[in-house]
Formats: sequence, C-alpha cells, structure tokens
Amino acid sequence: MRLGRFGRDPVDLADQLAALGEAVDLATDRLPADHVEQARAIITKANDRLRHGTNHTLVALLGATGSGKSSVANALVGTNIATTGIRRPTTSSTLGCYWGGDDPHPLLDWLEVPNRHDVSGEPGAAAGAHSPASSLDGLVLLDVPDHDSVEVGHRLEMERIARHADLLVWVTDAEKYGDKAMHDYLRRLSHHGAVTAMVLNKVDLLTDDDVKTCLADLQRLMAADGLPGAPVLAVSTATGEGIPGLRSLLAETVAERSAMIERLQADVTATSLTLLDDLGPGDGLNQVPSRVTDQLAAELVGASGIAVVTDAVAAGHRRDAAGRVGWPFTRWARRLRPHPLRRLHLGRGSSGLSSLPQLSGVQLARSENAVRQALATITAELPEPWPDRISEVGTPNHALLNNQLDAVVSEAARATGAGRTPRWWAAANALQMALAVTAVVGAVWLALLAFGAYLRLPDVPTPDIVDTGIPYPTAMLVGGLLLGVVLAAVFRQLVALGSRRRATAVRSNAEAAVVQVARDLVVDPVDRELAARSRLRELLTTATGGRR
Repeated sequence: MRLGRFGRDPVDLADQLAALGEAVDLATDRLPADHVEQARAIITKANDRLRHGTNHTLVALLGATGSGKSSVANALVGTNIATTGIRRPTTSSTLGCYWGGDDPHPLLDWLEVPNRHDVSGEPGAAAGAHSPASSLDGLVLLDVPDHDSVEVGHRLEMERIARHADLLVWVTDAEKYGDKAMHDYLRRLSHHGAVTAMVLNKVDLLTDDDVKTCLADLQRLMAADGLPGAPVLAVSTATGEGIPGLRSLLAETVAERSAMIERLQADVTATSLTLLDDLGPGDGLNQVPSRVTDQLAAELVGASGIAVVTDAVAAGHRRDAAGRVGWPFTRWARRLRPHPLRRLHLGRGSSGLSSLPQLSGVQLARSENAVRQALATITAELPEPWPDRISEVGTPNHALLNNQLDAVVSEAARATGAGRTPRWWAAANALQMALAVTAVVGAVWLALLAFGAYLRLPDVPTPDIVDTGIPYPTAMLVGGLLLGVVLAAVFRQLVALGSRRRATAVRSNAEAAVVQVARDLVVDPVDRELAARSRLRELLTTATGGRR
C-alpha cells in the first residue's frame, strides 16, 4: 500500500515558498493578520526543516487515549521502549525512536524532543520487526501525547509535533474511529492526504466481517474529512497482524525521501488557499478605468477655484493690454483698480498658495462626493475586504486635496496667465503713441495760433491739406484723436480675443494639472492596491501549485 499523492507532477517547493514569501509581504496589512502570520510561520518552519535535509523522515504516531499508539510504536521498534499499560496509561511527552542512518540529534534538537532511543542498537529489534532493521534507516518515529488528553500541555505538545512531522499516522480502534475531536482535526488536514495514514488497531477483538465494516466506514469518514486518498490499515499489536504492512509502508516512505517535501508542500498549499479565500474571487476591476479618472477630474475642476482664476487671467490680460495698446490719454485710469492677478497673489514672480476665496460648503461637498463616487464605482464588484481597503487608501485628506487643487490651478495661472507679452503690442503702442503725439502737436499748434490772434499778432500762414481746405493743425488734432479712438476700439477686440485664448490655455493647463492631482491622490493609490490584489492572486496560485 502506498501513501496518497497529489495526483499531479511535483511542483518545485522552492518556487512555492518564494511565491508565498512575496505574497506574505504583499498581504501584510491587507489580509487578516492571523492568517498572514500563519503563512509566515509556515515559511519559517519549511526553511528550518529544509536545513536538516531529507535523510530523515519524521513520522508521528497520533491518536486518542487508549488507542494503542505506544503499543504500535513498540511493535515497530520490536521492544517495549514505549511504556504502556498500567504503568503509563497516557503518553505524557514525545518519545523519538530512530533507525540508523545519519545523526538525527540535530533534527530532534530542532524538534525539541529530549526523549530519544536508538533502535538500531536494540537487541532483537530486527526480529521483532519481522524485517531487516536497515529497511527503516533514516526513520524517526515519534510517539506523541494523546490529542484528547485532559492536560492542556499534552494537547499542545501533540499539535506542535503534528505541525512539524513529515508523515502523520493516526492510530484508532473500533470504539474510537468515529471520535469527533479526531475528525475535527483531520478536516484541518484536508490538503495533507499525501502525508496522512490511518491505522485501525485491536482488530484481533473483531470478526473479519466487523473489520471490513469498520475499515469501510473509516474510509468513508476520512473521505468526508477531505482525505479520500489516505491509506487505512488494520493491525493488531497483540497478534502482530498488519504490522508488517505498516512497516512496509514506512519503509517505502523512508526510501522515497519525499514525505518531508510533500508535507511542506501541503502546508504551503493549505495556507495559500486560506489566503486566496481571504483575497476573494477574481471579479472586479484590475485598474481604475479612464472614464472614472476623467469624471473625477471633471468634478474636481468644478469644485476648484478655476473659474475665478480664468476670469482673473482674462481681466489681467485686458488690463495689461490697456496699458500698452489702449488710448494713451486714458491709460492712467487702469491704475485706479488693483491688478486682478496680483490681487489673487498670482502675478508674475509670485509663488506658493494663492489668495483665492475660500471654497464654499457646496464646493467642498462636491469634491468629497466626487471622490466617494469614484471609489464606489471602482469597488462595486470587489469582494471584502477590498472595498474598505481601497476606500482607505483612495480617500485623501481633503485639506491636502484642496491645497493641491489650489496649488496646481495657481501654478497654471502663473505659468500661462503671466506669460510673455504679445509681439503686436509693441507695434500697436508705437502707433498709438504716434497718433497721440500728432494730436498733441496739432493741439499746441492751434493753441499758438489762437494765442497769436488774441495778442493781435500778425497772421502766421497755416498750410492746408490739398483740395480740402483743412488746416494741418486741425487735421493733426482731430485725426490723431479719432484714429486713436478707433484703433483703441479695434485693439480692444483683439485684446478680448487674446484674453479668451489665454484664459482657455490656463483652464486647459489647470484641468490637466487637476487630472494629475486626481491621479496622485486617488487613482494611483487605488491602482497600486488593485495591482497588489492581482499580484497576490498570481503569487498565491503559484504557491498552491495550481490547486484550488
């Protein structure tokens, strides 16, 4: 009879451990802490066990009080090394018996088993075992305290040894094989069928039909526990029946030297499946959709002070233009009002936060609701615990969010709104100044003529424009003023167009910056969590060896 196998090609244990190790790092603070710590303990145990090599196979005899574990140990050893009966009604501490091979003491030291017995040096051991003792070289048989002991320390010792043994051999009898406590424990080992065996002891007290019935029922119960492939053997320590078969099973296991690897693989698989269950099904988004990012950014733009800034940029552009291309005689009027950008601390050379008005309650509520709606869309199809986790990492400090929005909108205004002066302004200014000088010269000329007439001075000839009869000074004054006013009106239209373009550029740059804020504070943290979730699934699937 052979021990059960996984029914698949062996998976490299090193790959499984590496995948589980990376998964544990990612799972920290994301999945239940007790399960993560359990996985970390499995990795530590596996690495410690691997350091002791595969030259020894740890086989633990487990069972309830009175099931005959120590009698089975004595039958395998071939001598009464494990005290039984009235002198030792229960096993109080673990006894380690080892057969030949390399020195097992470092392994037993790691396992913290002080009670040890070298079977290879026991006279008559080979004869009592019905087979050459050398067939079990490398076996370390552990007689463990009862799993149903009233002593808590005994139960803890049994569980400790069971966690570290390579092969678990449960010993029971016709009266105890349905024991609830044992089957509760076996259900926890549903992925350990490759390293679990069941021994039905005391079959000398049963008829052949009863033995068959008990074995069939025991196999049914083990299948219900998730161990359908685990071997079940019938033995009698009183008559020796079945002991050779049990010994052959152990000899085969020792010879293959695979029980340790299979036990560790089973442990890694079981804890990885637990973490996969915590991870939840693979439904839901793997990254934040662009439409969610765009909608979030649009809402944040609406909740920011971008409208105030673009209005200030347009007004500032018009004010600056009035000082350069406006009618020279009215340019001074612009100084009566502060510059719109400087009033908001957004003028050229400014830095830091702006002096934008405080966001209203409606604006603040809009930004908070925009974040909530985006996260709700992302987490709608995600299983627990991911909605809470993603909401936690994707909800920024709203004071920080609003400050960031202020900062990027302000920077967009400074970079674009306070940009270079349009080239045509210089030519327009020169033209306006020439017309203003012309009008002034004409006015002075006319004033001198009028003053001369007042003083009754001889008339000074005044040239006229040919074929019009309009004196030059009059033409200079009226023409300079009229053309100046007309050009000022034309330039105002051009400036208005330029102000709208500059405001549009500022808005476009600010919106792009707001999108980046949305990414930095909401989308990217959520994307990292979704990527971690996908990577965890990939790693844990590898760690299970592809089992699910």
